[in-house]
Amino acid sequence: MNRNRRVGSWVMAMAVVLVVGYSPAAAGVDISFGANIPVGDDGELYVAISSRYFDRDHDTVRQVAVRYDNPDDLAVALFVSRHSGQNADQIWQLRRQGRSWWQISAHLGLNHDVWFVPVERAPGPPYGKAYGYWKKHRQNRRAAFTLSDADARNLVAVRMISDYYDLSIEAAMEKRAGGNLRHVLAHEYHSRHPHGKIKGKPKHAHRGKGHRKR
Repeated sequence: MNRNRRVGSWVMAMAVVLVVGYSPAAAGVDISFGANIPVGDDGELYVAISSRYFDRDHDTVRQVAVRYDNPDDLAVALFVSRHSGQNADQIWQLRRQGRSWWQISAHLGLNHDVWFVPVERAPGPPYGKAYGYWKKHRQNRRAAFTLSDADARNLVAVRMISDYYDLSIEAAMEKRAGGNLRHVLAHEYHSRHPHGKIKGKPKHAHRGKGHRKR
């Protein structure tokens, strides 16, 4: 009897470990990268944060980043890759054909809902139109529905800001108004880690589970 209980307890413990181990590296993972990021290199910081958030190899994310002129597109590409199961190279091949982010996501079979995070009240510009269409047509998959590239960038940006820094979507939307995603993530990082900007050579970001900001 006791042996069965011990076995049962062990199975439950392993189940918890597996659930935690496979949980997405998305919520409240803000940590200090310290000497891994040279002083003032917000581009490298953006790559490091994106690598941790999307749980991708640091060098791979850096290689993806140089393909896109708009820094916001790095996050959108990794977002679409995560939700579609396609690698970043395949996403890039579709993008270089001139397709919009919405066309790419539709081609890969992404559900409309993956783009949106529920909000307590209807957001204003530049999110209001996209959220309005989503609310109206989310139950009707045949209804005409589209997102502009600007919509896609904004929606991914606020989700990433919210998840990474453990902020409400509304607060993330306010911060997004301060500039492109690279700038916003770096500004928030520096405000939270004023002593973490130590000069040094870039290294691979630690790929373990981050910690919620205290």
